[in-house]
Amino acid sequence: MLYLLIHTCSLGLVLSYAYNDYNNPNVINSGSPPKREGSCGCMQGVAGPPGVPGVPGMHGHRGEDGRKGEKGDFGSPGNDGFRGDRGPMGPPGEQGGRGKKGYSGPAGAKAERGPQGEPGMPGPIGPPGGGDGTTRSKRVAFSVVRSTKLGPVMQDTPVTFDRIVTNVGGGFDEYSSHFICRWNGTYVFMTHLLSQNQQDVYAWIMENSKHRVPLHGDGRAGYGTASQSIILHLVYDDHVWLQLSKDSALLNDYSTFSGYMLFDE
Repeated sequence: MLYLLIHTCSLGLVLSYAYNDYNNPNVINSGSPPKREGSCGCMQGVAGPPGVPGVPGMHGHRGEDGRKGEKGDFGSPGNDGFRGDRGPMGPPGEQGGRGKKGYSGPAGAKAERGPQGEPGMPGPIGPPGGGDGTTRSKRVAFSVVRSTKLGPVMQDTPVTFDRIVTNVGGGFDEYSSHFICRWNGTYVFMTHLLSQNQQDVYAWIMENSKHRVPLHGDGRAGYGTASQSIILHLVYDDHVWLQLSKDSALLNDYSTFSGYMLFDE
């Protein structure tokens, strides 16, 4: 009861002071009641509860943009990033210039000697000798033998003979394996050939560049044999020789070539 009386008295004093100050133009409202002479400062009442918050005000207008600032200093380099995957191969570049000549390498090992090659084609006919073709020789005859294998040949090939049995009158030329006529007349020529096992043999008796008579030995017989003879009229510097056809093969000294003068002119 006493507390209520004191509280009511304090509230009355506060309202009285506020009314007087509000109506007194000489008193500046400073937000707190001024002290009066003879008043009791210890009689100030308890502060009331806070008021309800007011409604928020509206947003103000956006201000103007500020001035552009000055350019800053360069920053320090960053750390290296991770290495990326390898990309696809690009197109080939242009061909470079020719390089300098390299140093010569050491000499290689000496190779072994290869097998003997096939005989070559006969050379051109040599110039005429001192005779005129009218001088009679009393005897002309020759007989020659081949002692080694020949073929199978890759092309038409002259048959060479390395063993001279008879060469009366010197008509057989041992370098070309041709009979060369030195006296006009009629001559007889004979040949016999033996093929290699299971190999055919085809050949021709040749007069200069003409095929005169053929020979054939059948390889189905095992070792095929071929024989032939011919009579030819020859004049000075005519050549008679044997030609082995492509893919043919001769054996050895069973192959012979012979000839002689039958009569002169």
